[in-house]
Amino acid sequence: LRSRSGEAPTGSCLFAEPLLAARLSGRAIELRVAEADPPSGLAPIPRAMPRICEEGGGGLILPLFPDEHTWPTGLRGSLYCVGLLYAFLGVAIIADVFMGAIDRVTSRRVQTTSKDGKIKTAMFWNETVATLTLMALGSSAPEICLAIVDIIKKEFHFGELGASTIVGSAAFNLLVIVAVCVQVIPSGEARIIENLPAFYITAVFSLGAYMWMAFILTHNTPSVVDVWEALVTFFLLPVLIYISYKFDRGDADWIRQTRLLRMFFQQEGQGDNEDIMQTQPDGMIKFAAEGACMVPASDEDTTLTIYVQRTGITDMPASVCFRTEGITASPGYDYEEAQGEIAFKAGEAQQEIALKVCRRPDWRSECKLIIVLANPQGGALRFDADDDGGEDSAILTVILEPVKSTSRPILATLDRAISLHGLARGFADWKEQISNAVYVNGSAEEQKGASTVDCICHVVSLPWKLLFVVLPPTTFFGGWLSFFLSLLCISVLTAIVSDLAELFGCVMNIPDIVTAITFVAVGTSMPDLFASFLAAKEDPTADASIVNVTGSNSVNVFLGLGVPWSVAAIYWQVVGRTPEWEAKYPDIANEITGVAFVVESKNLGFSVLTFCVVCCVALLLLHLRRRWLGGELGGPQCPKINTFLSFLGLWLGWVTLVSWRVLRWDKVGWGAEALGVQGGAIALLIICTIVSVVQLYMFNRAHLLEMETIARNAREVSQKDHKAHSARDSWFRQVSKDLSTDSNGVVVLPRGERVDVRV
Repeated sequence: LRSRSGEAPTGSCLFAEPLLAARLSGRAIELRVAEADPPSGLAPIPRAMPRICEEGGGGLILPLFPDEHTWPTGLRGSLYCVGLLYAFLGVAIIADVFMGAIDRVTSRRVQTTSKDGKIKTAMFWNETVATLTLMALGSSAPEICLAIVDIIKKEFHFGELGASTIVGSAAFNLLVIVAVCVQVIPSGEARIIENLPAFYITAVFSLGAYMWMAFILTHNTPSVVDVWEALVTFFLLPVLIYISYKFDRGDADWIRQTRLLRMFFQQEGQGDNEDIMQTQPDGMIKFAAEGACMVPASDEDTTLTIYVQRTGITDMPASVCFRTEGITASPGYDYEEAQGEIAFKAGEAQQEIALKVCRRPDWRSECKLIIVLANPQGGALRFDADDDGGEDSAILTVILEPVKSTSRPILATLDRAISLHGLARGFADWKEQISNAVYVNGSAEEQKGASTVDCICHVVSLPWKLLFVVLPPTTFFGGWLSFFLSLLCISVLTAIVSDLAELFGCVMNIPDIVTAITFVAVGTSMPDLFASFLAAKEDPTADASIVNVTGSNSVNVFLGLGVPWSVAAIYWQVVGRTPEWEAKYPDIANEITGVAFVVESKNLGFSVLTFCVVCCVALLLLHLRRRWLGGELGGPQCPKINTFLSFLGLWLGWVTLVSWRVLRWDKVGWGAEALGVQGGAIALLIICTIVSVVQLYMFNRAHLLEMETIARNAREVSQKDHKAHSARDSWFRQVSKDLSTDSNGVVVLPRGERVDVRV
């Protein structure tokens, strides 16, 4: 509508019904609009906010220049795309720093002393709890921060970018990352999930999280998220952690014994291995010293000799790895770090470790370190379960005693409070961190042999490295300082990513949900892709590659959507209806009497529902790979390639279907195009599923036939050996009465044969 002068009306409110005069002239309708002040008691209707790429629009940080909207569209699209890719590089670098801080936090050990005086060392963080909280937060921090930032940027209104990125990231993690991990395993090798309960629990919760999300968006309260729905979404995370923790401790073994779940939780060949371990002779390896090792203070460097013994059968070579870890002692200042391997020769029962202890200042307080033995090889070695370290390791505590009297009591007090040697070690690590950021490949020596590609990558990433080098190393305060500062940097970077993605989509006329499930989801998941790639190649199991994916997908919904949706739902309940809210959601305002957090679920709900279907197919194929090929990852070449292509095809089909729904559904509706696209997606799903299942079944049958042939041949050989043994035993029984032995231990048979009894 335009006024007589040709400009938009500037009145505070337009009342069309009593003030409109229409004159029909053919097909044209002329509307004359009169401006009027709103009646008393009615607030002005606010105007729609401009988009982020238009004049007057903006995000949290971008655009940087007020006249960006006047730049050419192609130039803006190119700049925003390059900026988005470069921001993803920064996210990957700071996410690596964040994971380093999490590793330091979760590696903390605590010591307790029992009533009999024995020291017990244990991890402060339970492995399952750490994996589903801090580790999951580390791998999903960009997506979770993006969802929170998106809610804040939209002033507690729903934004499609954050929620759609979480769904797109889940699809990329489960389909693309797992497909890559399946493919990178060398042909003929397989990786199997060792911690089956953790996998099935996280897989069920992962699928259930997105089914719950689809339920509240499309069925229970369409397009509205109530406070209780948002809170339930968030509190499902502690439920997941509690159940996983109970399974990890063995408190839920009765569930594993149920007939329905026994087939899933039973490890293949587990019973046979346990029987073998029970009958197999073994030896014990432990420290010669019992209890803690006390080291008196000295004004010069000393070398402490630690003896390691093995008992039982010692006639075979064996080895065990050792390393030192500081509890309150600082490496480089209180002692010199040491790690390596102790090798026992055949018949050798004792070896030693040399530990260098640094000189003790008179103000240094008492501090502790531990020596850990792990990974025994050869000789059927095991650890004493009653000693410190349990069945998995052997731990010896070394206590460095303080000087009895000090001439600097102030320094002694400060050292007891904050550990001066710990601060010195932290600043030394900070200096090394700067050196690693400046030099190619981390040091001057490595830089000399760097390739051209290494130099180019270093130059491209150097600004991010120099920016993040100001973050303190994980040595300070047990890694918590680096943890929170890294999380702050990730939040700022994701705000930039959010603005860049919205600017790119606005300029190129791409809806936010399409941008989220493609560019943003792939970019934020790249660190997970490389981490899972390395884990699949280097780890002997598939836990780090697959269980982390299912756990991360669960935490993404419970934390990445539970937190911002709970805050937004509570915010609108506290604030109540506003003219802005009524103008933004007129249909919802007419349907409900109060106010609610509105989520535009037409496209989001469709993407979640279709992902649930794809997720079921992917989990089924992983289960069949384990059952029929002996491992979730790797396997024979043909099934491996087939699984890779099937997973990749499912992801591309899902992205294409959701993008078509967003871009074309409002234009075509239920027409021939809709039937063709959706029919093609269903056909692709069925083809990928059937082809994969059939091929896995065929290879399983071929494997069974091969094993049956081997077993039949083995039985025939066994029968022949049994006949030969029977004939030989009969012959020995005949001559056993006349056996005689000479002075050298050689049995002389009556027919002149000579047999060494040692053989």
